[in-house]
Amino acid sequence: MSQLFLTAHEPTIRIAAPVAAAAGARVTTTGYKVTTKRGAISGVGVQVSGSGAWAKMSGAFSFQLRQMEKSQTYQSMMSSYNISGGVSGFFAWLGFGANASTHKEQIQTALHEMMSSQSVNGHVKVNLMVTGQYPNVQVDASAFILVLQITDAQGSTATVFSTGAPGTDVGAQDQDGHALPTSDNTSTITI
Repeated sequence: MSQLFLTAHEPTIRIAAPVAAAAGARVTTTGYKVTTKRGAISGVGVQVSGSGAWAKMSGAFSFQLRQMEKSQTYQSMMSSYNISGGVSGFFAWLGFGANASTHKEQIQTALHEMMSSQSVNGHVKVNLMVTGQYPNVQVDASAFILVLQITDAQGSTATVFSTGAPGTDVGAQDQDGHALPTSDNTSTITI
């Protein structure tokens, strides 16, 4: 198993605990904090001479994390609300409009199921083209997989991945952690 080095790159979304339905009712759920992180993949990278020059990035690695798709509530929400697949699709849906507050009980259940699931062995095959940001400025590009880091009110944390959208959840970044433009991304994520 390869070690993923997690770095934050997106804002955090907080999911508040649902309000009790009746006076005196006990609320047993807690709020959650959800952050996207990039799991940097060591050993999968290329050098690119700058914007306009493209380099082929390919390689494979394995890791052990919890999988989003193990949550039945998440599966149901994907079909009911037309949520795009993958970490990127779910996070975008959480941050769009009032989704996080309108559907918070279902989201709470899905996040709890994700945190409670068993870790699985995941495998990524990186296969994409990458370019730099600026002309004539060489960058060392490395591969990453987008993951969700979920933290509950007690401070317990779980990191989850998805097999649902490898074309958007696998990418490339420069040595400073900035995302790089990619194309022809046919990467795969499997268990």
